[in-house]
Amino acid sequence: MVWFIVIGIVVIAVWWGWQMEKSKTEAREAYQQALAMLKADPRNPDLRQQTLALGRAYSNLMRDKKGQTIFDEVALMNDINAACAGAATHGLSNTENSPFNEIETRLEKLSMLKTRGLIDEAEYSTRRKEILEEI
Repeated sequence: MVWFIVIGIVVIAVWWGWQMEKSKTEAREAYQQALAMLKADPRNPDLRQQTLALGRAYSNLMRDKKGQTIFDEVALMNDINAACAGAATHGLSNTENSPFNEIETRLEKLSMLKTRGLIDEAEYSTRRKEILEEI
């Protein structure tokens, strides 16, 4: 009789472990699928929220339903930001991506460094000349 109880407990434990692994696998796949969808449509705020919710559910399962940590939140945001990275340049015209725009940005940064006192007038003039010679 005791053996039947022991065998029953072992069977339940194995079944429970299998169910937990199955849940983790399904949650990971749902999260990865949401990331792929977000990569295809990075400007969709609803999809971004859904992806975050699925990521939180997955990280919660990975921590045996004890909640997620700040590290999990950072990892989720890194995943989501990486999936959305194409949105920053998606749809920009050629003039916005032109070399002149890049030079203008570099000159603005250089001016800001001078204004903050991080470089002196001589360094500013030298670097400005180098940047303008690239045109």
